[in-house]
Amino acid sequence: MRKYKAKPDKSIQGYWMRYSSKYNLWVNWNGDRVYREYNKSSLNRFLKINIRSDGSKFLNLKSPGIVELDELVADCYVPKPVDGKTYGLTHKDGNLGNCNASNLEWKEVKNYSLLSTIREALKGIWVKFDGTVWKEKSAKNRIPIVKDIGDSDTDRMVPIPEPYISYRVKNKYGGYDDKHISMDNLMDMAEFVNGDKSGMRNPGVLHKDGDYLNFSDDNLEWVEKDSPEYQEYMRKKKEDLERRTIELNPNHPNPLMKFGN
Repeated sequence: MRKYKAKPDKSIQGYWMRYSSKYNLWVNWNGDRVYREYNKSSLNRFLKINIRSDGSKFLNLKSPGIVELDELVADCYVPKPVDGKTYGLTHKDGNLGNCNASNLEWKEVKNYSLLSTIREALKGIWVKFDGTVWKEKSAKNRIPIVKDIGDSDTDRMVPIPEPYISYRVKNKYGGYDDKHISMDNLMDMAEFVNGDKSGMRNPGVLHKDGDYLNFSDDNLEWVEKDSPEYQEYMRKKKEDLERRTIELNPNHPNPLMKFGN
């Protein structure tokens, strides 16, 4: 479909309209007026909005053809998120005829059934709702979560702020590359994190019980990182990391590596 040059909003016969360069049409916020401008200005006019038996509305044009009214309004006022995921346009009140911009919302199309408790998040990597990870969907091939690593420079074991799993993928040369992914990201890929982050400014995964090592699906939720609950979680996480550092290094003279002035 041809993309037309963007144009600023303007008033057309008393209606404040916004231009869609995708459809070459003007539409108002309420979604009840659509206007088209032609090369010959005498042809400029408001267009007929058609209604189907289910209440959904559309325009039947020579070019570009059938235009869904809700998609036109969304293109102008409710842009679809661009983050690599699949989204579907929904009407908040369930009324397909209500194409007011405030009634339209892009919802992520889920890749998994809500009833599935084990999901293939990566090729050959299966994730269970409780945060356990398997290779090839076999409990016998459980992949351990890396929670701590050795620090040879300070002769300590240190906890990892973002626990992860390691795995290998075959490359184009026939060998294998080592990969790793954080558990929060893996649980997100498996759609085990509750909530919708698409409308958030700076989303983060909240562990609701405050335990950064609890990856059960009922413990994970998307929230804004500047929210009070997330800030409290990060405060507790910092304390837990320090406590775990001390526990991992019982014989170290200065496990937290704190030095006086």
